[in-house]
Amino acid sequence: MKTRTLLPASAFVLLALATTFCTPAPTPSSSRAILRIAFAEPVGQTPLAATRAAAYDTNSFILTVAQSGGDTLYNGAYGARPDAFEVSNGTYEITALSRRFTAPEFDAPQYGDRQMIVIQGGQDTQVSLCCKLINASIQFTFAESFTKKYGNGYLLLQSASGELIYGLQEKRESWFLPGNVMVLYHDREADTPLFNRVLSAGERHRLTLNASSDQAAAGFSIEVDTTSVTIAESIVVGPSYPACNGLTKESAYDVATAAQHLGDTAWVWGYIVGGDLTTSGIKFEAPFEKSSNLAIAASALEKERSKCFSVELSRAAIRTPLNLVDHPENLGRKIYLRGLLSTYFSLPGLKSVSDYAL
Repeated sequence: MKTRTLLPASAFVLLALATTFCTPAPTPSSSRAILRIAFAEPVGQTPLAATRAAAYDTNSFILTVAQSGGDTLYNGAYGARPDAFEVSNGTYEITALSRRFTAPEFDAPQYGDRQMIVIQGGQDTQVSLCCKLINASIQFTFAESFTKKYGNGYLLLQSASGELIYGLQEKRESWFLPGNVMVLYHDREADTPLFNRVLSAGERHRLTLNASSDQAAAGFSIEVDTTSVTIAESIVVGPSYPACNGLTKESAYDVATAAQHLGDTAWVWGYIVGGDLTTSGIKFEAPFEKSSNLAIAASALEKERSKCFSVELSRAAIRTPLNLVDHPENLGRKIYLRGLLSTYFSLPGLKSVSDYAL
């Protein structure tokens, strides 16, 4: 009977061991090995993370073991897996998922990871899979001003993988695959687009909706823990809510939209994620060596070059306060920049930056 293991939701560490037969001892030329897979205790947990994290039964995780370009050895519950897999030399893909997730759904966080391992006869191979949050969520709070003005309808959340109805009495988190989510207000007359939200893996957005007033105000904060990035915003909905046109800081393009307007001069927002740009790379961790450029992205956790937006720091008045050589503390901060939308280091980007706001 397999034991039941409960781990915090902040990270699940899956230990895969490829061990050889004990008797007789194999030679380096052996073409067979034993693949064993087991969860290991996570390390580095803080009391705060442990308090916030929910317990997950690792036996219910969906485990897949497949040979690269070949057969699937196993696809099922981790708790029902064989004690060992006899495998031949080759490359194997091991995937662990807390649940299947393909379309928007309430209360459906998905943790998972995937890695490739190489099995070689006569050699032990070990790999750890850290199962992190890989989808993203939006949860709304409705101010009294909003429910009074818009209380006869509901929100409609649309994404590339489907849509979800979000009633004004809803308290649950709505979960989505990473990507763009359009937020619309639905009443008996029509669907009215309110705003877009770009979700990155591991982000949990907490949005408070207010009805418009003469003086629209918005607040922004980020809370970081080992589980996810939590983003809380207060959004004013109504005639005074600015369109995303890039003309002002308040209506700045996100990086994905800015990439569609090359040649324009506009405001863009993003998070500073790296520097030391080249035509093929970006450095995402300090220390930095070049003060002449930055990389920004839609998520403060972005590490993929293709999802970044390049920024040229050509003017001393902009370069001095923003460059990561002198100000590594700027890494991860949200920034608004105004400049010429162009290509820079083979990426969509900003040149001739004339203004900024942190």
